[in-house]
Amino acid sequence: MESTEQKKRPIGMTILLVLSFINACFNIFSNLIMFFFTPMMSEMMENGQLEETMEPFMSSATEEMRTAMMDSLSVLSNIKPVYYMIMMLLFVGSLIGVIRMFKFDKRGLHFYAISQLLMLIASSVYKYPMMHPSPFTSDLLLTSMFILVYYLYFKRLELVNQQNTANPFDQ
Repeated sequence: MESTEQKKRPIGMTILLVLSFINACFNIFSNLIMFFFTPMMSEMMENGQLEETMEPFMSSATEEMRTAMMDSLSVLSNIKPVYYMIMMLLFVGSLIGVIRMFKFDKRGLHFYAISQLLMLIASSVYKYPMMHPSPFTSDLLLTSMFILVYYLYFKRLELVNQQNTANPFDQ
């Protein structure tokens, strides 16, 4: 039977897990929306209707900002819808991993890490080639940082558990 001391989670880890949970939920929802709306956005972009539709949102923007916004929308509309479905499924895997990690299950780290690395690969195939400059390096660093922090947390948890169970007569 494990004591409450063994199951104590550092506040920083709880914050990271909650942020990862929010990120996964938000991205599941946004990728689902993009999966359905990308074909319509692409058609509107070809017909010139997208700029007209976006006009109320860009009325106070400078010409530079308008150009940057339309370039971003153009990139988004040119990404194949299958990318958004793949990303949605990978974020579901990431969410499962976060929930498992929250329950102190180390296998959650594997779900999370594999999902995150596959997201980088999918983005490298479908999205990054269209973006200049590519956010690959920053995405890789952020993903690596979270995986490393979660890994170190579970290593620390294992050490605490080993110390608590190593010699029960010392207590």
